[in-house]
Amino acid sequence: MQARPSWHAPRRPSALLGAVLAVTALAAAATVAVPPAASAAVPAHGIVIHPDGHGPVRLGPLEGTAVSDEHGYCLQGRVLASGPADVPVGTDHVDDPVLAALLARHRFDADDLTQAAIGYAAHQRHERPGVLAGGDAVAARALIAAATPQQVKDRADALLAEAAASAGPFAGDAGAATGGGRRTGSITGIALRSASGQPVVGAPFTVTLSGPAVLDASGTRTYEGTTTADPVTLAWTATGTGDVGYRVEFADLWRTTITVLDLAGDRQDQLTYGNRPGSDPRQVVAPGPSFPVVDDFRPRATTTVQDALVADGDALVDRVAFSAAPGDWWVEVDGDPVDVPAEVTWYGPFDAPLPQSAEPPAGAPVAGTVRVVADGPGTVTTPGSVRATRAGFYTAVVTIRKADAGQFAKHVREDFRAPFFEAAETAVNLFDLRHESQTREFNVAPGGRAFDRITVSGYPADHGAFGGLGPWGADLGEATVTVYGPLPALPDGPEVPVGAPVHWQGTVAAVDGRYDVGYDPARPIVAPTTATHPGGDYFVFVYAFAGDSRVAPFVSAFDDLREVFYVPGDPEVVVPPQAVTRAQDSAVAGGMMRDTALVTGTTAPGDHLVFEAYGPQDPGAAPVCDASTLLWTSEAVEVRGAGYYDSGEAPAPARPGLVHWVETLVRADGTRLDRGECGAPAETTTVTEDLTVRTTARAEDEAPAAGTEVWDVLTVTGTVPDGALTTVDLFHARPGDDLVCRDPVWTTTVPLSDGAGEYRTGRYRTTGPGTYGFVERTTAPDGTELSAGRCGEESETLTVTAPTPTSTPAAPPAPGAAGPPPLAVTGADLATSGVAALLLVAGGVLALVHRSRVRRAVDAAT
Repeated sequence: MQARPSWHAPRRPSALLGAVLAVTALAAAATVAVPPAASAAVPAHGIVIHPDGHGPVRLGPLEGTAVSDEHGYCLQGRVLASGPADVPVGTDHVDDPVLAALLARHRFDADDLTQAAIGYAAHQRHERPGVLAGGDAVAARALIAAATPQQVKDRADALLAEAAASAGPFAGDAGAATGGGRRTGSITGIALRSASGQPVVGAPFTVTLSGPAVLDASGTRTYEGTTTADPVTLAWTATGTGDVGYRVEFADLWRTTITVLDLAGDRQDQLTYGNRPGSDPRQVVAPGPSFPVVDDFRPRATTTVQDALVADGDALVDRVAFSAAPGDWWVEVDGDPVDVPAEVTWYGPFDAPLPQSAEPPAGAPVAGTVRVVADGPGTVTTPGSVRATRAGFYTAVVTIRKADAGQFAKHVREDFRAPFFEAAETAVNLFDLRHESQTREFNVAPGGRAFDRITVSGYPADHGAFGGLGPWGADLGEATVTVYGPLPALPDGPEVPVGAPVHWQGTVAAVDGRYDVGYDPARPIVAPTTATHPGGDYFVFVYAFAGDSRVAPFVSAFDDLREVFYVPGDPEVVVPPQAVTRAQDSAVAGGMMRDTALVTGTTAPGDHLVFEAYGPQDPGAAPVCDASTLLWTSEAVEVRGAGYYDSGEAPAPARPGLVHWVETLVRADGTRLDRGECGAPAETTTVTEDLTVRTTARAEDEAPAAGTEVWDVLTVTGTVPDGALTTVDLFHARPGDDLVCRDPVWTTTVPLSDGAGEYRTGRYRTTGPGTYGFVERTTAPDGTELSAGRCGEESETLTVTAPTPTSTPAAPPAPGAAGPPPLAVTGADLATSGVAALLLVAGGVLALVHRSRVRRAVDAAT
């Protein structure tokens, strides 16, 4: 290229070395060329070289032609420079992605070295015939190369190497979406790559979503950014539920071609990055895969009881495992799982398990409800505020309601309820048996027969009818009665010793009732004709039930004195007498109490027992049995031989506490033969505040007809001893007959496990018309009667009519008219039982029978 007169004098190559090194580092970091204010002006001059045998040739930019978008570079050695006044006669578009990439990055660099290097590269890659070398383009390139300083050629090589890594054609990568099917996720891997596969840095791009989601970086469906050395990741958040598509548009791509402007024969052809043709694409659009998103989910919950077996008063605790339904994900807001409240309802108690169902049956009893909140998938344990109130089955059902989720309700797609009576969600409070028994006599002659009366309560009313369901086995139909013996002495512990000899064994039905054992002539209990032990043989009755899915195992105490009978041995053998006692377990303040002694061994005329009661005493203090605590002393009770002896009734103290009994066996001359121990557990009576049980019969209809269900309501006030139990019998008389409370048609028990308060019995469906009357009886654990109702009490009596095909509801009473009399409440208030008993006895009626279990047994034996 021939230098134009207006050009400035060239710099010496040696003066460029410092600039070369500084500019090289700067250019390597550049990503996008920034044009000067006048796009056709030159950013720098470059240098002038002197090919051998020729005049000067300039390596550097030219001002653009009349039609140029920007400056250009010469392609013909020693041809007059073209410029803004020149109009091209033709245009060529040459495919050279590498040189195009170099120009894209560096064509506006304002240093002579870089511009000289670009000019040199243009000549070497696209030299056209001109004046230099007689128009031989190949020879001209060689002359130019020989005359160009090495640092210019090195710079050109570096720029071309850099451009080769980032040159087109370009491929856009839309990446991939993560989190499909969830509320949040990311689009990862957004990148623009050159023909060599290298990432293009600084290329502008736009991501556009279609569907119910937004990009977190912009809060809209569109995001604009530039590429980086690493693939770009953009987070997204669903705004609804559905499919989302997206595309990535990479705009303003570098050219892959260069434009050559043909000038008239005496003017320099120009190579330029400008004047881009439409065939050289400016953008690449990369479609991304579609993916599903959700803004809500279907919560699910399963429950497992913490304790499958519970007792009265125990907490019912459930472990609730929360999750999203299969195919769903728990929704998160700002990285935090949304809170989902749930309600856990404990249904029960039921006497027997029910088949699993989708919904609880109408009228199912509810033991209590608790609310828990899940803050994401995982397990939540209920607080245990619901407790087992009586025996039976309790099942938990968890319910999730969209409406209860508050601000997160929009993220909960539907309500959920777990099935009713799932085995894993069910706990059972086994029915506990209560056992009262007494041998007919303590002394049985050798070869004679022994008899026992056993009263058992606590079985479910329908025990024997349950045939099993799922993991719960069928009822066991029988209990066993075993006579252990002969024993050398009285039993001294509640457990049956291993290897204890068995004298007799039989079975009785495993239902509530009274069983007279030994009366069947086909199965008599016959004492041995000769005692095995010199001092006589002892035998004990033991009632045992193995336990099933509804009733807890039970074995009566081996050392229950009331269940022992004795067969004397050789009369020549004298066994020292001794006394073993069993005091009444509990009594109410101001009531009555008593003690019972069993005397064994050989007694003499004049032997007698003296019973002493010491109290009331603090349960937490050491027992004291001396003159300072003496409450009562019995009269001398004559002992006529081995057997049971009663202390007689003693007044209980007026305030609660413990009363310790001590019995003394004394000879006629005052010699003490045996004395009990102060504070022995079997010799302690617990005195509590007055207990009152008031009862009211109820029916499901105001005018009950046959087939109507009836039940009893107990209102308990005062102090309730631990283990107190109310037994309610229901009696029936046909129309016109008097109600006789002898053979109940139905019996149920209600443990008073919650102390004072209101209790309800189970329900009985009446079978025919007539009079139905409830009678309650409340006892302490040892059988001591604490309260007893009367047969025919008005509040406990209901009249049931025969069913009719149709019935007309009774008209309501007129305003001001008297309605039916209110239901009365009755029962035994032990604080006034003494006065009440006197009044009723005077009238020929006994209202309250207050006898201990031991006393009744002793009476039966005598």
